[in-house]
Amino acid sequence: MAAPLVQGKLRDEPLSFDIESECACCKKPIRFTMRHDLSFTLADRNSDPVFLVPMVDFTRLKAPSIIEDF
Repeated sequence: MAAPLVQGKLRDEPLSFDIESECACCKKPIRFTMRHDLSFTLADRNSDPVFLVPMVDFTRLKAPSIIEDF
């Protein structure tokens, strides 16, 4: 979920991603847009997903790719 934030910082540009997934419990579809500032917009305003954000100091990432800094 933090990909827009991390890649946006590394590329020095605001990014967003449209994500489609499903609930692990009930298999209902989940669609949302995740933005570089970790804000999001749900496609279905009645859904209430729980997001877990990794404990990473994103300000210290300097590599041109997130993969290279981990």
